[in-house]
Amino acid sequence: MIKIGNCGWSYLNAQDFFGTGWKERFKTKLQAYVSLFDTVEVNSTFYRLPKTETAKKWREEADEINPDFEFTVKVSQIITHFDRFSSEKSLFAFKQIEKTAEALRAKVLLFQSPASFKPSEKNIEKVKRFFENIERRFLFAWEVRWERDWNKETVSSLFSELKITHCVDPLRQECFHSEKMVYYRLHGFGKPSMYNYSFSEQEIQNIKKKIVSQNKPVYVFFNNADCYKNALELRKITETNINH
Repeated sequence: MIKIGNCGWSYLNAQDFFGTGWKERFKTKLQAYVSLFDTVEVNSTFYRLPKTETAKKWREEADEINPDFEFTVKVSQIITHFDRFSSEKSLFAFKQIEKTAEALRAKVLLFQSPASFKPSEKNIEKVKRFFENIERRFLFAWEVRWERDWNKETVSSLFSELKITHCVDPLRQECFHSEKMVYYRLHGFGKPSMYNYSFSEQEIQNIKKKIVSQNKPVYVFFNNADCYKNALELRKITETNINH
């Protein structure tokens, strides 16, 4: 199984794909997105959790277009950036994100820690304690930054023990451990902002080679300025592999 999507749908310009009459076909921008892709990473939950009623509404909107559409959910920055897996604040925030994920029928949760969160003995102890104290009803992916700090030995050992998938940008580094799935996030190589980028045809081909060689379900999310266009390009050249 290969699922290709984007880190959010809010920046989608539906008119580019469906013309000026797109609102006659779809109730919302989310529905227009769902008609193009089969998955999305809900990125806004990193900054602020939606009301459960809002998440249910998103699920209902998606179901009207594609009942098999899949949401993944990025966990709150309270856990990864502010409290840093340290206390009851992280555990409480996780329970809140669970409610959102349940409303969306999500299977996968993404953690993303900042570059300043190093694999020190103290931090690793906090991470282990956090994951020991939460329910494991979802698959977990964790994007750590950067490879020079989180080396292969450290990631392989810790992520294997915690049964977490190492989320990476496949054009930047190797995945050191995958747990029941592969989870890729593509950010771009723009300057001064890496997100201001459009992937070339050759880069899209290189991504395809990496994902079709996997023997586990693969999630691929674009997180760059030209994300929707690039995701469709990748989907087109891998369509024979999707859902097989």
